[in-house]
Amino acid sequence: MINDFLSPPCSKLTPSVFDDPRGHRRRIVTAVGVVVCVLCLCVLALGGGVLYADPKAPATGPVQAVRTLPLR
Repeated sequence: MINDFLSPPCSKLTPSVFDDPRGHRRRIVTAVGVVVCVLCLCVLALGGGVLYADPKAPATGPVQAVRTLPLR
């Protein structure tokens, strides 16, 4: 009786945010996190590919491979 008086029972009006017995929220959050991570890696890879330029790359088209007179 004294325990009920000192700590009255709490009424649960709404389920707890962390009450996830089947793990649906955890799977959804994990899937969203994986998708965001993959998208970030793709953006970084594309950005690195655009910014990288090989200084010794061969000519790729006839416009770049035009014959020029040698410098003297």
